[in-house]
Amino acid sequence: MRLLLDTFPFVWLTSEPIRFTRTTTELLSDDTTELFLSDASVIELCLKYGDGSLKMPQSPRRWVEKQRKQWHIHMISLRREAAYRLSELPYHHDDAIDRLLVATALDNDLSILTSDENIRKYPVTTVW
Repeated sequence: MRLLLDTFPFVWLTSEPIRFTRTTTELLSDDTTELFLSDASVIELCLKYGDGSLKMPQSPRRWVEKQRKQWHIHMISLRREAAYRLSELPYHHDDAIDRLLVATALDNDLSILTSDENIRKYPVTTVW
């Protein structure tokens, strides 16, 4: 399975895996599961770090890259196509980053690993 990590499930993967369901834990342990992280999530992490609402043991640049390498997570750059999809998606969610993650998942044929009920309202496969 190809999974796009929602921002906080990425954080939980590295620091609080107890938050995951049994299904999620099994998927994350499966060697055939490919994990992806969007630059949109990196932006969200940097914004939250910058405003003090998210503590990290290192700067976002160092911490995200270290975790990405440790967990073998592929990065997905923000693409214009995903931005255009934002205007085509129904407005089920106030969080622009989460809507961008949905657009990215649709653009790259990925499922999203998320506990966010609002993301589940979109025509994208979610796992939790």
